Amino acid sequence: MDQASRPHLVILGSSLTALAVTRDAANLGLRPLLVDTDNDVAMATRRADVRHLRNATDGEVLEWLKTHAATTPCWLIATSDPWLHFIVRHRAVLEGCFIEILHPRNSVLEMCLDKRTFSEWCGRHGVPVPRQYESAQVMSVTHDAQYPLLLRPHRASGGAIASVPKAVHVRDSAQLIEWIDAFSRAGVTPLVTESLLGRRLTQYSVGAARRGSSLVAFVAIKQRPVPELCAVGSYVQLARQDEVEALARRTLELLDYQGIAELEVLRDEDSGENFVIEVNARPWIQYGLGPASGNDLLRFMIDPPGFDARRTLATGTRWLNMSADLYYCFSRSVGLVRSGRIPFGAYVVSLLRANTFAYHSWSDPGPGLRSLRRLFAMLGTMIR
Repeated sequence: MDQASRPHLVILGSSLTALAVTRDAANLGLRPLLVDTDNDVAMATRRADVRHLRNATDGEVLEWLKTHAATTPCWLIATSDPWLHFIVRHRAVLEGCFIEILHPRNSVLEMCLDKRTFSEWCGRHGVPVPRQYESAQVMSVTHDAQYPLLLRPHRASGGAIASVPKAVHVRDSAQLIEWIDAFSRAGVTPLVTESLLGRRLTQYSVGAARRGSSLVAFVAIKQRPVPELCAVGSYVQLARQDEVEALARRTLELLDYQGIAELEVLRDEDSGENFVIEVNARPWIQYGLGPASGNDLLRFMIDPPGFDARRTLATGTRWLNMSADLYYCFSRSVGLVRSGRIPFGAYVVSLLRANTFAYHSWSDPGPGLRSLRRLFAMLGTMIR
């Protein structure tokens, strides 16, 4: 099959997640097309056609997609929450243009994008989540909230969300008042829940895809950074955990979820309890773990007969984002190795065992070279 006749996958976004999906799609024999209004790292790939629609409006992006899809049959996938919101807004038009949108129906998308709504849904369906509080009630002196608490933006979208932390650990009423006020000034409504931080926790990431009633899933441990940093994983290792996988499967089946997803789960090792934190209704930053271990979620979605479950791995694959990992291990603010929380020898061994990389690819060196410039700049800052 020549390049022009290969089926297309239109990938909305140009982040590190988009890069992982692009490389997977190219390896599957698809013809990936990256589309974004930003110019992030994936734009440096040579495994896809790229379209940087600089400063384009919603309407302009939609018209471009309609024009492209009218001439070339293709699938559509989003790799960030803002692009999921775009799909929600224009679903009816997009469904008429593409072979398939590889995401669940809008009602499920909107629930996953709104942490408060998702937490309430979990409570109604018996899915274990941290206890939720109303922010107005928890400010009352008579309220029985148990500290510590965790504050997160309740809705995943761009704009003001970037001006507040992804999550804030609050230990007393004074901190609560301070952060409620900070969220308010940013125009962001916080979701207030009990904080699990301070317990002996393991962070799990469950990658999954569901088509019809068939579902595939794999489990990984977020080894770094530690849970209390409430940050994206920089060193993630495939690891079998049947209880966590079963919880993820039950959650997706209850949602009647269709498409690719990642579920974040925290396990309290002392009590044995597992808590669903959120569902990312799209590929996620460590998506490359799947193709590297035979758990190819994109293949499962577009070519179920081509997915061979006998070739999947449950352990042994270790994903590394070197620049982020260096920051979490050696920065003055949170350096886990620098502070002695992780022994230097154990850190070196973990690097030697890494076999899947966020940026590096011999067949696609551009994004890795681009990331090196950022890495050198960061190292210069760290050693000053």
